Amino acid sequence: MSEQSTVPVSIDQYLSQPLTVGEPITSGPLTIFPVFGPDPGIPYVSLKDAIENGNLTVKELPGGASVRDLVVENPGRHNVLVFEGEEVLGARQNRTFDISVLIPSGARITVPVSCVEAGRWDGMRHGEAFASSPQTADPRLRGSKVRQSHRARMAGQEARADQSEVWMEVSERAREVGVSSPTESLNDVHVSRGEQLRRMVRSIELQPGQVGMIAAAGDEIIAADLVSRPEVFEELFLPLLHGYALDALASGAREADVSAETAREFIDHATSTRILEGDGIGMGRDFRFEEATLVGAGLISGEELIQFSVFPAERQSDRDRGNDARPVAQRRTRIRRPSQRRDS
Repeated sequence: MSEQSTVPVSIDQYLSQPLTVGEPITSGPLTIFPVFGPDPGIPYVSLKDAIENGNLTVKELPGGASVRDLVVENPGRHNVLVFEGEEVLGARQNRTFDISVLIPSGARITVPVSCVEAGRWDGMRHGEAFASSPQTADPRLRGSKVRQSHRARMAGQEARADQSEVWMEVSERAREVGVSSPTESLNDVHVSRGEQLRRMVRSIELQPGQVGMIAAAGDEIIAADLVSRPEVFEELFLPLLHGYALDALASGAREADVSAETAREFIDHATSTRILEGDGIGMGRDFRFEEATLVGAGLISGEELIQFSVFPAERQSDRDRGNDARPVAQRRTRIRRPSQRRDS
């Protein structure tokens, strides 16, 4: 169990310069506000870059697979950032990472994950290395996972999402966009609605020096994501956009209507909110927070902010549709779920 800091600090104390928000880029219901930050210090590469260049592997546990853990091995010479919400495909079943981890060169670390493919558990593919995914999980799912992980940490447990809740969120996304997947796979939802999602993000371009973005669907902000290095954010840019686009499609968001002032207020509020720090499982320390309007998490190494993500604590679109505010798993009376297996 990680040790928690009792000293009240905020994200902006780990920024050598304030974040700045660029001009909005709008496509259909989606609005993206580029975010720019201070020059980076600590070197690292993205998970996608490391996997595709053969410098890192993500695999099932060697002694017996677990739905909720994967082994990340980094024999390469670069540190690698595993970004919360990134999805990996293959092996026994597709997963998404519960937390962000900075994997040091030469390290082999077991990382908490959630299954996003409830209907497959393929023992024949146990030894297979996972591939990187073209999308991250959507902000509604990611925000739910971050909240669950924070509450687990506050209860003195390991920072992990609630697997049953994750399965229900994936089912909700499929239902909302009219997709039926034989293995209840989040990736199948993206593939089935791929052309719509690509159309939504096609005109949104990465800006020089960009390290993050604030995303809005219709008239509400749905997420803000940031890393310290522009070249790493470039690798995350399209996967994050596709996650945002699925959220906009699933929530039925209409005309884009969020001002630059609202976006700046959102990021200023997030960076000034008091955070709870704890020992990370790789390099640095993780942090998280939950307050009346925001929930978020991220990673600090030394005195440098490496990554953070923040989500609204409650979505206006849920209230408008009359959705119950309880977690999804408490709102539904039945769930199709495989056992949370651990086997050899």
